[in-house]
Amino acid sequence: MSNPFAMPDSNSLPVMETRSVVRLKRVGVLSSGMVLGTLGAIGGLLGGGVVFLFSLLAVGFNSANNDTVSTLGGGALILVFTPLIYGIGGFIGGVIYAFIYNILAGMTGGLQMEFSRE
Repeated sequence: MSNPFAMPDSNSLPVMETRSVVRLKRVGVLSSGMVLGTLGAIGGLLGGGVVFLFSLLAVGFNSANNDTVSTLGGGALILVFTPLIYGIGGFIGGVIYAFIYNILAGMTGGLQMEFSRE
């Protein structure tokens, strides 16, 4: 039995064009929301991590003050809630943008994209 994952030898490949132009007529609304929501959550995690690091620096520079717990608690809350809020916002934005794109692509024909096989 042959290996279905093996690459075919170059002699058996059909000759293909090196360039093709296609149009993007529709975008999956939920898949767009999931992708943009995930990107938003990752961005929120990175941004929240930076804010949390600054809260750690604030505690280190202001060790004489008794606000250590509130400073660290605020930084930890930002670290938790920023990815959540950015993720939800990204999901909602992705759904709205995909919905609007689908309407406009129906009127204008969609985006023209060019792909190349090199």
